[in-house]
Amino acid sequence: MVHAFLIHTLIPGSTKLLYHQIYAQDSQLSHVSDNGVIGERKRCLVECAAQVHSEYQFRRAVLGRSVEDDVQRIHSEDTLPEFELGYTRLEKDSPFNTEKIAVWLGAGYTCFTLICEKTENRMLAETVLKTLIRFLQQHVGLLTSPTEACTKPERISVILDKFLPQGNLLFMNHRVIRQLEKETESIIKQ
Repeated sequence: MVHAFLIHTLIPGSTKLLYHQIYAQDSQLSHVSDNGVIGERKRCLVECAAQVHSEYQFRRAVLGRSVEDDVQRIHSEDTLPEFELGYTRLEKDSPFNTEKIAVWLGAGYTCFTLICEKTENRMLAETVLKTLIRFLQQHVGLLTSPTEACTKPERISVILDKFLPQGNLLFMNHRVIRQLEKETESIIKQ
């Protein structure tokens, strides 16, 4: 089960949460009043994004890869860049009540993260995340303009509903993906 899906920045300094979708409610938040639940959930998600951001920046420094190279490739070739893949362990109470795993793909100034249960199939999560990124770039253009996540949340929501229904990771072959793509495009065009 996927706990949450995040889109956040990877610029040096602190990360900014651009979009999030929560699927599973964490029992840690059950004691928080209704007014405080939204703020507490967002704080937890920002903390997760910060941990992923830190890991990404460390890897960039070690590998010596430039963010500008990724951005130039996106703009010049109109193809997806080479993504940095990572798995970050989110320990119990940091920030969730139970241990979770963050599966993330980052390139340029944007990172896409799935927060999953620690027992989730990580290869399947990675495959679904790559499919999501491809369709998000096609219909929203997040890699070339990450701020589009703030201006087109309804498109992101439609894509997530099709490829990650209720936070469930789907095994998909090319035919299923093609069918979901047709359904998604018809909804977005409306």
